[in-house]
Amino acid sequence: MSNDHRCPSCGHPNASDATECANCNFPLHPELGETTEAPGEPATPATPATPATPARPPRPRAEPAVRGYDPSIRRTRPIRPRRPQAPQQQVQMQLWVILGALAVVIVLFTAFQGFKKNNPTETPVEGAQQEQQHIVDMARAELAKDSTNVNARIALANVLYDTGNWSEAIVSYKAAMRMDPGRIETIVDLGVCYYNLSQPDQAVALFKKALELEPNHPIALFNLGIVSEGQGKFEDALHYFQRAQRSNPPESMKQALQQSIDRVSQRLGRPAPSAGGSGAGTSGSR
Repeated sequence: MSNDHRCPSCGHPNASDATECANCNFPLHPELGETTEAPGEPATPATPATPATPARPPRPRAEPAVRGYDPSIRRTRPIRPRRPQAPQQQVQMQLWVILGALAVVIVLFTAFQGFKKNNPTETPVEGAQQEQQHIVDMARAELAKDSTNVNARIALANVLYDTGNWSEAIVSYKAAMRMDPGRIETIVDLGVCYYNLSQPDQAVALFKKALELEPNHPIALFNLGIVSEGQGKFEDALHYFQRAQRSNPPESMKQALQQSIDRVSQRLGRPAPSAGGSGAGTSGSR
């Protein structure tokens, strides 16, 4: 009876009580090999155990391709935990991420602004005719190239004024006044916009501001008369109408001015050669 247990993988002899091969570390099962019987007892044939899985036949030991390395021995490499980052490295990484995101936002914003500049939105003006809309489109195109173009700003405001878009016209007139505060016609037209929006106090302040630049401006005087008449201040209204009549008014305004004088004179109980009516404020630019 042998006292060794041969490895089924490499054939190396091992002790009968060995649990793995001393040569290749292959697991050994002593119960599958020969057993040592106690002296004086008859030998009992060992009942072979039924293997759980088919056994592989022993393979010849291959010479290692690299000295010191045996391919028949299976080696496993432990998983190395990732080295934790230092707090300083984490902060730097976060800063780089933030800066990268900020750079992307800046690039996208610049591209969007360039697209808007090269492709201005041509929103139609409510109530504008074809010729007026053409003026609006040209003015907007010029403002897209140069936002400080006062003439383009006033051209846009005038169309908004003529089409009754008073609120939008106020925005454009104010922008023009910031760039060129000395344009009396712009000041007068802005005052008319406020008057038509039922804000007479703002209108009066603008008409008087125009008179500070040109004391005998006939349209500013006439509009002050209109506002005063609407407020029931007939003496003030007659004063402004008469001043406007003496200030060489434009031909298109003379008839409305005379009718306003006659109407206010009748309200004051004074004899009037004729009676008539006049409309709202007059534009100072057209």
